[in-house]
Amino acid sequence: MQYARETRRNTQLGLVPNTPVPADQSRCSPIFGESQPFEENDSGYSEICLNGAPRQCLQWLAPVLRDLSQANVPGWLTLIDPPDHVSHGWLRAAGLDPQRILIVRPNRGMNSLALCCDILRLGYSHTVVSWLAADSRESAQMAGAARLGNCRSLNVRIEASRAA
Repeated sequence: MQYARETRRNTQLGLVPNTPVPADQSRCSPIFGESQPFEENDSGYSEICLNGAPRQCLQWLAPVLRDLSQANVPGWLTLIDPPDHVSHGWLRAAGLDPQRILIVRPNRGMNSLALCCDILRLGYSHTVVSWLAADSRESAQMAGAARLGNCRSLNVRIEASRAA
């Protein structure tokens, strides 16, 4: 006995590639109020806040970085001043493609935010991942630089877990 299959066309939205969403948005119900469609002029800036030990947080972040490194888009996945134990060895062990990833560490006395914005503006990266404690003004700077460079900015905040 054969069952009829419903064919769906999936589209991709947002920062993480290979994350399918139904093309028929009428089947999706918004969690809070009306959902707004993705617009091309969106800032391209996203932030992830993780709580815990840095190595544990990186394990949570690894699948996101893996999807970004395997994206079929031109340009680099650039990591700006990641935690010290992020190396090409760690990238390989986490299943990431180190040949498509640039790790950029600022020299002593360099401003990490300025470096991040410069790399975003250049546009050679499809996504720039930073580890900055950015406030709203700095987030707006990164969003503007991402728009100018036609790329995405992902800021990762790792907050150490506190014992109760």
